[in-house]
Amino acid sequence: MPDDASNEPVRFGFSATLRVLCAADRHDEIETVTGLTPTHQHEHGDPGLLGRPWPKDLWVLESPLPRGAPLDKHLGWLWERVQPHQAFFRELAAEDGIDVDLFCGYRSDCAECGFEVQPEALEIVQALSIPLEVSVVFE
Repeated sequence: MPDDASNEPVRFGFSATLRVLCAADRHDEIETVTGLTPTHQHEHGDPGLLGRPWPKDLWVLESPLPRGAPLDKHLGWLWERVQPHQAFFRELAAEDGIDVDLFCGYRSDCAECGFEVQPEALEIVQALSIPLEVSVVFE
């Protein structure tokens, strides 16, 4: 490791995504009821990454904020859009066979770094009664 490595700025990035899995027959309804356009959607068996079929269907709304924005901002962006439709998403999440979660990503080149989330940023998780998943990648 170079002597000046400690002078390099630490790189980090965040993402936040609301995911609805196993509800392909509800994709159109989600858009109609909420007016939200998914960032991505696919159905079980559609061609996926590396030519392999997707194992589950998926409807995704991802924060478009830059990766350098704090996680709180990503969560806030999602909550601003989902909040008016929280009853719908809560009911969807409670249905048997449908999985709704909040998937967050954290990437950094510093293995000893962490992050914090302000309590109000987690309102979306509480209000929708959905799990929060975090993927942590150190590069």
